[in-house]
Amino acid sequence: MELRILTWLFPWLMAVLEFLLRASSGNPDAVAFIGPTVGGTALGMLLPLTHASLLVKGHSPQAEGSANTGLIDPTADQWAQRINIILWLGLAAWAASLYLSINHSSPYFPQLDGVRTSLLIGFILWTCAVLADLIRGGK
Repeated sequence: MELRILTWLFPWLMAVLEFLLRASSGNPDAVAFIGPTVGGTALGMLLPLTHASLLVKGHSPQAEGSANTGLIDPTADQWAQRINIILWLGLAAWAASLYLSINHSSPYFPQLDGVRTSLLIGFILWTCAVLADLIRGGK
């Protein structure tokens, strides 16, 4: 459980390190990229969850030169497909977050505060990654 908690905190550690690096160089927008950093590392947390687990591992006599084959758990396969969809939607949200953090006064989003919205998107992506890990059970 401790390893899972450390994994959940990793995006925030990356954000703190990036903030310290940008602040130490005198960058006035040191907070601007925290949202995309957290969102990008949260998407990285989803990647291990995109594979379905095998029920039974075995060697297929028909496929001599190929890798091991096995039966895939249908529930795990459905979860892997859902997480893949979340990953692709999250990638689009991360790109929007990155755009908003670069262009604070965007003509496409005139009512939005770019930095705050970027932070919100990063937090939502992190929450989705943690919930997916909790629901999937760390498998």
